[in-house]
Amino acid sequence: MGGIEIAIIVILVFSVICFAASFCVPDKKQEGSGIDKELAMQEVHEMVEKEMENVREPLNEIATEYVQYAYDGAAKNIDDLTNEKMFELTGYSDKVLREIKKEEEDLVMLHQVMKDEGDNLRKTVTAAGKAAKVMQDSIHAPGGGILWGWQRKDRPHGFRSQ
Repeated sequence: MGGIEIAIIVILVFSVICFAASFCVPDKKQEGSGIDKELAMQEVHEMVEKEMENVREPLNEIATEYVQYAYDGAAKNIDDLTNEKMFELTGYSDKVLREIKKEEEDLVMLHQVMKDEGDNLRKTVTAAGKAAKVMQDSIHAPGGGILWGWQRKDRPHGFRSQ
């Protein structure tokens, strides 16, 4: 046999050995592959955790900014609402004070009218008292009596009471 034929036979035998070994090698690689998967998963978790740490800080800043913006907006809304309500309350209190002042002026006027009427009534009662005293004095006066207008002497055809 020639050198080429021997080389072909050696290559064929080597091919059959490699073919047979290929069935055994994948099993070993799969076991090794399982270990590589766990190692790969651990590396992926570490990478994800690092990325989460990198992303967590900007997210916290954004969240803090958003919360501060919401708080400022709410505080501004509360301030605006408070100012509006205070303005309304001031307007209402001014209205109430005007009404109270008007009522007070009416009461002062009524008091003055009542005082004037009381003074007039006192004057009238005093005058009536004086008139009653004069009448009483004239009735009780000696030779007295009240001469009514139709009984006066100076009237022609007048009558005199007895």
